[in-house]
Amino acid sequence: MKNKNKFVSGIKPVQQFVASFIVLIISGALLLMMPQSTVNSISFIDAIFTSTSAVCVTGLTLLDTGKDFTFTGQAIILLLIQLGGFGIMTFSIGIFSMFSGGFSLKWRFAFGEIYNTVTIIPPRQILKKIFLYTFTIEILTAAVLFTQFIGDFSLAESAWLSVFHSVSAFCNAGFSIFSDNLVRYRSNTVVITAISLNIILGGLGFLVLAEIAGTGFKLKKSVFTQFSLHTKIVLVSTAILIVSGAALFMLFEWGHIMRGIPFREKCLVSVFQSVTCRTAGFNSVDIGALRQSTLSVMILLMFIGGSPGSIAGGIKTTTFAVICGIIISRIRGQRQIVFWNRAISEEAVNKSMLLVILSFVFIYSFTILILATGSYDANHSFQGVMFEVISAFGTVGLSTGITASFPEVSKILLSIVMLVGRVGVFAILTVLTADQRASDIEIADENIMIG
Repeated sequence: MKNKNKFVSGIKPVQQFVASFIVLIISGALLLMMPQSTVNSISFIDAIFTSTSAVCVTGLTLLDTGKDFTFTGQAIILLLIQLGGFGIMTFSIGIFSMFSGGFSLKWRFAFGEIYNTVTIIPPRQILKKIFLYTFTIEILTAAVLFTQFIGDFSLAESAWLSVFHSVSAFCNAGFSIFSDNLVRYRSNTVVITAISLNIILGGLGFLVLAEIAGTGFKLKKSVFTQFSLHTKIVLVSTAILIVSGAALFMLFEWGHIMRGIPFREKCLVSVFQSVTCRTAGFNSVDIGALRQSTLSVMILLMFIGGSPGSIAGGIKTTTFAVICGIIISRIRGQRQIVFWNRAISEEAVNKSMLLVILSFVFIYSFTILILATGSYDANHSFQGVMFEVISAFGTVGLSTGITASFPEVSKILLSIVMLVGRVGVFAILTVLTADQRASDIEIADENIMIG
């Protein structure tokens, strides 16, 4: 036992963090392979892919969740989604403190470096609030959805559909029991609005939700000024991305896929696809029928993703804001990047640039690898495969419909992309370089020509 404790204590927090996802994925795959989980049998590769998609709250599927999985299989997928959704929020603030009784400095520094966050709130109190916010939002959303589903399904079916889609929405997973996802409800304002709000709340991050809950109900003139810089950037960036994404979607698809439908429905579809595109993966239209220009916009939104400390993937809204700040500050000839009279630290700027570069290289590399392992339609191959890869990296789950035709090697590669997108590029980089020590030697610098 002593040797075992020594071994566990020798594993770094980030390694435990990544390992927990891998263990959960393998366990989920074994459960999905049980005879009672599927209508027909499922291969190990498909089980691993489905489990990875659920744990990493991505939503990419090879099988029809409603038709190919039994109630047991759907319940397993829902459990994996919920556990995977809790993953980053809980582990990143020290879920192991529940067992050790405290939040060690090793955990504070490890995750402070990865997520660039610092908290002085006791870990147990944070965990309680996370569970409280999560289950409260999921239960309320399920209740709203139930009022709409009860008209089309039995009592038991409506209850299960409501719970499943509520959890899937808040965890930004995008799994749906309906074969057409949410296309049948694209004109239902209540369903679309409820799921959209659930997705947005799940993608804001715990710290932002905590600040909103703490100040949102106080009767003061300027509630926004009470928020931290992080929360301000997250809220404004999220709003800008949702509005601009919806406007571009409506512009490009007005006379195409949305031709002939009422204006109100066009607005619902456009806003919903803009919201779900950045992280959730639900769809109220056929993604494979969209124009190439629309898919290009969606690729950018998926690459950006949600916000830090949330269930969402991507490079995050704050990173996008910092990159935009760099461009604006350089155009204006300013040395610092300033938001609301507060300058962004040099460390945050360097991390943002590094994250964007690493993410782009990773996505491009895996796109090439997947293209090299299969034969695809030459008219749609590059953009189609890149769309799937970015969707996996951003834990979005939207698909043009080509994932199911991937060979097994490509499915494994896409599973790796989902895992990296879920735990974060910095977490993987930290695991790979855990034993390397920084050098104190400084080399003389010299200027070179740039641009």
